[in-house]
Amino acid sequence: MMVALLIFSLLSVAGVALLRSAVNSDEATAQNLSEMADMQRFVSLMEADLSQALPRSYRDDDGGRMAAFETRDAPTGFLRFTRGGQSNLNDKPRSNLQRVEYRLVDGRIERLFYESTDGGAISDPAELLENVEDLQLRFRDKGGLWASDWRTERLADLPRAVELRFQQDGRSYRHLFLVGTGYL
Repeated sequence: MMVALLIFSLLSVAGVALLRSAVNSDEATAQNLSEMADMQRFVSLMEADLSQALPRSYRDDDGGRMAAFETRDAPTGFLRFTRGGQSNLNDKPRSNLQRVEYRLVDGRIERLFYESTDGGAISDPAELLENVEDLQLRFRDKGGLWASDWRTERLADLPRAVELRFQQDGRSYRHLFLVGTGYL
């Protein structure tokens, strides 16, 4: 009788351990799938924005002309440009252009857009990724050269491509995006 109880208790312990392992594995898989979905949304949105970037300069709040494609040295905002192809679902009196900005704030990549390409209210930030560290950008010019900052004499110039590198939760990521249609 004691041997039977011992065998039954060993089987019960093994069953509980197996069940706990399956639950832990399921939780880890759900977390990884959520992180992958967040990354895919970020890459898809940035790819859509950059592929529709336009060589259109804009005016700031003081009326000064600003470059069509801006990068920032500040620790927060890192890209600002005008894109086309913006849907006008409510038939508001506006163009299909939209100025967008990507920022890094407290380890979060956020996307904002402006109501108008030349001034106007700015949207609330949409958080795309979190736990981002060591964000680095490089830009490919018309000559095929890569540079860590985008400087141009013409306000309407766009880079051909953007390389984005960063760390997230101990993993390294590198994304390449084509900009506008000038690469064709």
